[in-house]
Amino acid sequence: CKGEWNGEEIVGIRLNFNKRYITLAPVATVLGLAFKLYDPEHLIGSKEELGITAALIPRDTKGVEIGRRHFPLNVPFMNGPIKGKDVFVPLSYIIGGEKMAGKGWRMLVECLSVGRAITLPSNSAGGLKSIALATGAYSYIRRQFRLPIGKMEGVQEALARLAGNAYLMDAVTTFSTKGVDLGEKPSVISAIAKYHLTEKLRACMDDAMDIHGGKGICLGPNNYLGRGYQGVPIAITVEGANILTRNLMIYGQGAIRCHPYVLEEMLASAEHGPEALARFDKAIFGHIGFGASNFVRSLVLGLGGYRFSKAPFSDSTKRYYQQMNRFSANLALLSDVAMGVLGGELKRKQRISARLGDMLSYLYIASATLKRFEDQGRQRDDLPLLHWAMQDSLYKLQEAQLSLLDNFGAVGSTMR
Repeated sequence: CKGEWNGEEIVGIRLNFNKRYITLAPVATVLGLAFKLYDPEHLIGSKEELGITAALIPRDTKGVEIGRRHFPLNVPFMNGPIKGKDVFVPLSYIIGGEKMAGKGWRMLVECLSVGRAITLPSNSAGGLKSIALATGAYSYIRRQFRLPIGKMEGVQEALARLAGNAYLMDAVTTFSTKGVDLGEKPSVISAIAKYHLTEKLRACMDDAMDIHGGKGICLGPNNYLGRGYQGVPIAITVEGANILTRNLMIYGQGAIRCHPYVLEEMLASAEHGPEALARFDKAIFGHIGFGASNFVRSLVLGLGGYRFSKAPFSDSTKRYYQQMNRFSANLALLSDVAMGVLGGELKRKQRISARLGDMLSYLYIASATLKRFEDQGRQRDDLPLLHWAMQDSLYKLQEAQLSLLDNFGAVGSTMR
């Protein structure tokens, strides 16, 4: 629309918005705002509905209401609502200028991917390291029945989970941020890291509270766990609620991106002409060959052939690489089966999508753990942590696969 800006009438954007949970809003000087842009008068082109657009709006722009703060679970977290009524801004406030109108969705996804890969995973990994250190020390100071509680087998089991998960989470965080360092926008990897690391922090915080007992639940200046325990759901909720991340985002984004043929088939089918037909034929026959290969690999490796598959080392880590070969073949086969049986319905079948995502996630977590062990010089002192982390990941990977097969009825029973 047209409006007045610095005493002149210009073509700009008139915005009305009411957003509730905005990180850093109480202290922000510039707002990053995404909105659907319409041009009913065709002032900047022939299209009336331009789509999602991203713009930078100064805090002091007329009509913007900002400054209030939320108080999530007694944690001083800078988050608050913003409102805007008849906010008029020039087209130059669009990120990238007028030519980027309607191209905001990609900006949003890429920014979320980078931020989500760094902030919450590193926060979870760092938080667990401090929790594991404090809980381990406390378990040898606190005595019960004239014995340090750290000597009790039940407590040792919980301590093992803290130590093993600390090793695993540090591996995933380091591996995930390397992609960002290389300039990538790892949307699937960041979703995996955010979901699984915040969930592991939640479970480990329960273990730490169990070990601390009364000291953990009585708030006071010497309670170093209470507020952290209280604030765990914040990490679960922000930057994509975990329940949606698992059911919709991880596999929903990864299925087409990571498949070697599906995206090419979709792109070729949208085109016309002999070249498009040849391109589609090449992709579809490649897909058929890929599926047949996965079926044979999955069958052979599942019948024990994984023991003869390639592994880069012949030490105690060899079996982990071989098991991952087996489960990778299974995931590739099950993905093709799911896409073939359900087609476009797959994204809406959240229980199936979630379990396929779990398989993908645990393969990634196991890969990151082995990578950390290799990058750290394959230290013998790390082996107990490595074995725990790998066995835990492979077990959960197996359970995700079995749960997935249960959703396929007779087909799943045959594949099992």
